[in-house]
Amino acid sequence: MPIINKFSADTTAANVDPASVLFKARATNIRPLVNMLRSIFFRNRVSCAINSGGIVFTVEEASSTVAQAYVRTDLFATFLYNVQLAHEQNRGRTDSQNEEGEETVHVVLPLDVLLDCLMLFYGPASTAAGVTTGALTGSSGDLRGATTAHIAFNGLGTDFELMLEERGIISVCRMATFEPEPTTDLDFASSPVTQQLIIRSEWLRDAFNELDPTSETVGISMSPSRPYFRISTTGDTGSTEMTYSKDEHLDSFFCSE
Repeated sequence: MPIINKFSADTTAANVDPASVLFKARATNIRPLVNMLRSIFFRNRVSCAINSGGIVFTVEEASSTVAQAYVRTDLFATFLYNVQLAHEQNRGRTDSQNEEGEETVHVVLPLDVLLDCLMLFYGPASTAAGVTTGALTGSSGDLRGATTAHIAFNGLGTDFELMLEERGIISVCRMATFEPEPTTDLDFASSPVTQQLIIRSEWLRDAFNELDPTSETVGISMSPSRPYFRISTTGDTGSTEMTYSKDEHLDSFFCSE
């Protein structure tokens, strides 16, 4: 029997036997999860690493670009992970533990299908690129976005299951899963760090929105003296350059050369 069928009618998942399910969780608002997944949606497959600390979604491009979204357990109203069952299923696997030695289950999902399922109640225009701002931010008078999601997974070879509930309407989605593949480990920690900064994501987003879309490349430079951080590009309509002060715009800045 599918896991979701064991959920109680009032969407509390109280009837699920914890000993028989590898992983199940409940989020009372899907907006944070959807926003994080949309931010890494540049490839159609996402690798999920599930352990007692939460879920790590990883998207990789050409073994050179890796984007990760960390979903910690405090994002969920309930989060249950069966470590013993995970250990039994992971026997013989070399990727069964993370860096902290926690038993981890890996699975690959179609990211576009996952987003469509999570945003089922937004209608046919709810793809990653087509969601309205009001729907995601829960603007005044708009009750959409207050969707409760139950998530369940019982290991490789089983479906990844979602049950969504909003204003008394319930929908169940089941996604086929794929065998996990090794992901590229861009281990920057093993190399000396000469430049590092932290900038607010909305400022960086606004900067890239201002760039000439006809540009083929973007120049990013850091310097220990002014301008500390610069983004520049050249396109058909001319050149664009934006500079940032380390005191006014950067939350953290380090540059040794």
